[in-house]
Amino acid sequence: MVARFLIILAALFIGQPALADDHDATLEGHWAFRIDEATIFVFTLQEEADGSWAGAWSRPEAIDSNGVIFRDMSGEQTVRPMVTAERDGVVQLTFAGPEGTRRNDVLQFRLLEENRAELNYVGIPGDPYPLIRVNGDTPLGPFDDIRIYDRDNAVIEAEYVEPVEADPLEPLQDMALAPEETGAGDDEESEVPRITADFLEGL
Repeated sequence: MVARFLIILAALFIGQPALADDHDATLEGHWAFRIDEATIFVFTLQEEADGSWAGAWSRPEAIDSNGVIFRDMSGEQTVRPMVTAERDGVVQLTFAGPEGTRRNDVLQFRLLEENRAELNYVGIPGDPYPLIRVNGDTPLGPFDDIRIYDRDNAVIEAEYVEPVEADPLEPLQDMALAPEETGAGDDEESEVPRITADFLEGL
């Protein structure tokens, strides 16, 4: 009887999510969306003293994507969200879309394990994008001009090496970054993703 009880107890513990025992795990830090060896996006998330969140998004200045494949990427720009929110462990950042449009990029982040998270890009179908924890100085790329990067080849897990020196997050309000300007009034604002499939129509 005792042996049977121990087996049942062990099964209950084994079935618990990996994050359950990691009480110090947090979304705060730097996260990368990477396909094979190429870093497509880097996100910075920071929890403020009052419990609110700040963030930043480093992305290519030029990119063609339908949310599944990525190509013709070059340059790098870092933008900050217009609005941030958090609910039930999910952090949401809303970025302004291209100038002159009413499109917004709404990104939702959820922690899976200490060094793994996922990104739900609202309006883009398919599974969430896997994210891996990286250091704050992680650059984008390298990008091959003639290559098409497929989301199915995204890196799901990678070793994270703590920096030798302390790498505290800079207060994002002190960064030389300005929130993107909206392309429409607040009363007409819509949450339409920047990434679309129309660039494939001519292929």
